[in-house]
Amino acid sequence: MKLNRLTLKRVGAMLLSLCAGFALMAQTTVTGTVTSSVEGEGPIPGVSVIVMGTNTGTTTGMDGTFSISVPNANSTLLFKFVGFADQQVPLGGRSTINVVMQQSLEDAGEVVVTALGIRTEKKALGYATAEVDADEISAVKSTGFAQALSGKIPGMTIQTTSSQTGSGSRIVLRGGSSISYGNNQPLYVVNGVPYDADNRTVSSGLNDIDPNTIENISVLKGAAASALYGNRAANGVVLITTKSGSFSSRPQVVVSYTSTFDKIWEIPLQETWAQGDFVNGEYTYRDGETIYSATAWGPRISDVPGAKFYDRWDTFKTGYTGETNISFNGGNEMATYFVSVTNLANDGIVKKLGYDRTSITANTSFRFTDKLTVSSNFMYSTSKGLRLEESNGNSSFMNTLLAAPPTWNPYPIYDEDGDIRLYRGGGRDPWLYTLEKSGREYGRERFVGSIKLEYEILPTLRFTSISGVSNTSADTERYFDKGGLAQRNGYFYYETDLSRDLESTEMLTYDNRFGDFNVTVLGGHNIVQNSWKGSDFFGYGILVPGLFNTNNVSSYDAGGYRGMYRTWSLFGEARVGYKSMVYYTFTGRNDWVSSLKDDFFYSSHSLGFIFSELMEDKSLLSFGKLRASYGKVGGPPNAYATNVNLSQAGGDGVQWPFNGQSSYLPDDSYPNPDLTNEFKYEMEFGTELHFFMDRLNLDVAYYHNWSENQIIREQLLNTTGYSSGLINIGGITHKGVEISLGGTPVRTTDFSWDINLIWSKDKGIVDKLGANDEPISIGSSGWAIVGEPYPVLYGNVFLRDDQGRLVLNDLGNTDDNRTIYGAPILDPTGRKVLGKIAPDWVGGFRNTFKYRGFTLITQLDMKKGGLVMNFDDHYLTWYGMAKHQENRPEDNRIVFEGVSGHYDYTTQQVVTSGENTEWTYYSRYFQGVCQSVDEENIQPAGYIKLRELIFSYDLPSNLANVAFMQGLKVSFIGKNLWRKFDDGFYGPDPETNTSDGINNGSAWFNYSFPALRSYAISVTATF
Repeated sequence: MKLNRLTLKRVGAMLLSLCAGFALMAQTTVTGTVTSSVEGEGPIPGVSVIVMGTNTGTTTGMDGTFSISVPNANSTLLFKFVGFADQQVPLGGRSTINVVMQQSLEDAGEVVVTALGIRTEKKALGYATAEVDADEISAVKSTGFAQALSGKIPGMTIQTTSSQTGSGSRIVLRGGSSISYGNNQPLYVVNGVPYDADNRTVSSGLNDIDPNTIENISVLKGAAASALYGNRAANGVVLITTKSGSFSSRPQVVVSYTSTFDKIWEIPLQETWAQGDFVNGEYTYRDGETIYSATAWGPRISDVPGAKFYDRWDTFKTGYTGETNISFNGGNEMATYFVSVTNLANDGIVKKLGYDRTSITANTSFRFTDKLTVSSNFMYSTSKGLRLEESNGNSSFMNTLLAAPPTWNPYPIYDEDGDIRLYRGGGRDPWLYTLEKSGREYGRERFVGSIKLEYEILPTLRFTSISGVSNTSADTERYFDKGGLAQRNGYFYYETDLSRDLESTEMLTYDNRFGDFNVTVLGGHNIVQNSWKGSDFFGYGILVPGLFNTNNVSSYDAGGYRGMYRTWSLFGEARVGYKSMVYYTFTGRNDWVSSLKDDFFYSSHSLGFIFSELMEDKSLLSFGKLRASYGKVGGPPNAYATNVNLSQAGGDGVQWPFNGQSSYLPDDSYPNPDLTNEFKYEMEFGTELHFFMDRLNLDVAYYHNWSENQIIREQLLNTTGYSSGLINIGGITHKGVEISLGGTPVRTTDFSWDINLIWSKDKGIVDKLGANDEPISIGSSGWAIVGEPYPVLYGNVFLRDDQGRLVLNDLGNTDDNRTIYGAPILDPTGRKVLGKIAPDWVGGFRNTFKYRGFTLITQLDMKKGGLVMNFDDHYLTWYGMAKHQENRPEDNRIVFEGVSGHYDYTTQQVVTSGENTEWTYYSRYFQGVCQSVDEENIQPAGYIKLRELIFSYDLPSNLANVAFMQGLKVSFIGKNLWRKFDDGFYGPDPETNTSDGINNGSAWFNYSFPALRSYAISVTATF
């Protein structure tokens, strides 16, 4: 998984050659100072200085000075800075330029990317959008760009499936719209073409996108913003634009290398009590060699002669990731190009773990005539990795690592006879054996390509065509060698998955001005075809130890699948603007999908009113806008949801195939012919305010959306001939607020301080779940229950009286061998709502400090409220290994606060007999009743984290030019360096969801890998 020494030498030699080659290019250097026209402000730091028609650029220093290399003395420089009007300055042979920038009273020219890749003035929009630019993404140096978005966009939540490198990610906007059928992830669109981000091979498809190549990410959260995508836009849209070259620009080379070091956050465990059992009224030590024990209910380690604490975390090491990126860009009058190659090689936090990804991106544009431009975008990535299982299964590495007693020495793995050393009986192997004998290898190749054609038919009429293809090939191997306890005979599993997505969009756009009115109208069509196929093989019984393939098993099961899904759509948009003050936009889209018999129409209306245009004095409020929108979007059922599906016949003592013949029968799922889309409707209101000449900006959005016709699998009566079926029976409502506040509190000649604060709150309520409104499991311990927040934890609870006090058992044996007397009781009346999973609110606070060439960035992320089901705690409390069991009573006796009593099954009433004064055994409580009570394992999920700490230095442009470089940047990066969880949380990280990370429950982890904190150093040179 690591680059070898010879490869590194070759890469180094290549980089040196590139540096030497570009060092020979002759340049003209221009210097100068940029100052403000406002009296007293003086020089302006951070002004972008760009050579027009090229990618060459720099920024002014804290004293307002700049130095930049230009292709020739007749070039034109463009000066840009927030709150000031753009200024173009022709050089005319001059080598010194001093510029005075005029303040702009409104940020009218800001352009954002909206649905279908349409670039629109932000002031014209009647709905909220959010953008993250390249610098914020690439600065974090994450394996995938999804992690870099954390805390940057209000209304967006991000979870990961694991801390193992290359793991999947889950992004949800505004709480999601689907109760149980979809995974509530948004639609991803890369360079105008939808992109499959599923967690195939336990690694998210988002990881195939190289963060170094991303130019911009635009997020469409509301229904009005995403309505042009129709039936795919119920959960919002994430638009990703990759970098490109510029016409009439000199070649530019960017070379970067990043070294990242990962350290684990140790999961809290008790380290005081030894291996053993509570026997005959006392904690009894077991050495795990002559006498086995699975638990740590022995005496204190300090009280046992010869007993010693062994640190299980010694199994982990410092993970290392090396990332090399080389990119080229430039262009002439007729063509542009951008080519990027990145290799990321990770050596994991445990031996054997690793991840390797190579990405190639090539984007071009050709201007064949003044009216015709053809662009292409191609991405290819290949990745592979090796992981370990995370679950409560006996084959899980983290299972035995966390549960093992602290006094058992895991070394060596084998005894003198070559047998596995065990500390307990049963079916679990020690974690070092599991590490040696098991694994999960995966690989994926992806090619994504698109062609964009733009033709100017008339000055006011433009034709655009975008066609793209995405091919993905993925495979997974899982194995466990023979010879252990968990898998005595071993197994080998292999799965392969192939998919191809084709898409084509053509549209005409008319844009013209009529007096005070500006009119933009577009219309077009869209065709989508998704196809897939795959196979799986499960082999039982490894024949030759250590050899894992389809031929080295004693028996096997195998299967295959294939499918196709198609969509055809017509869409249109009309926007009318009046005096750059009032804008109204209407969109409409009609979809025909292959999984349904009916077609569907989606529309949206949005209105933007820039009231600051009516103000004469803009010194306090420089820009003000009110906006309102309404939209409808949808979510269709999967392919073949309404088809009759066949399954191979079986049962009644007949084994098929029979005499070489197979037989098939319809399966027991009802093929509902009346199934229809899920529909989401949303109203949104907001305001955008800029104060003090853009020194302070505020954006507030309020939304209210409701989703109907929820697709839910419902149990059916046997008399129907089916056991269940997909039916439109559900509804859910979300209300929320999103706030973004940014500004520059301090700006002096040498120093500036920028802040950005985001805060969002979403409240989802389940409206209906069919005729009986029965609770529905949505995965990962989450449930949907009518009238309750979405989603909730729902499970067994302790019995309480009508005052909410614990009822402690007054029945059973009362001698010193008591087992249940004085202990809490399982409530026999059924499961109850334990609390909501969604947080009360989430927020992020980002600070950027700049002093001369130095930059310091800090980002704090916060989540208040919400609950999680800690299944680690469920098991570890039985073993006596939970952190909160550290202060256990010396005599193993505990008196619970509550009332003595029991449940009378005859009267179905709780019977109490006063305050409890009876003791019960502490260990038996955890090994008894609480193992069947979910309430015991519910923990708070709030946190505050230092998500990012970035310290960088940009070499002054004049010094960089001396070294024949346009720029040199050195960065020190820290991720998750500090964190504070709510009291009562003992897991690895409340943001982790072990199962698969993309289902809607998202409140469950079980023997997950520890979370990581990372330290990185990155060097970027631009030539």
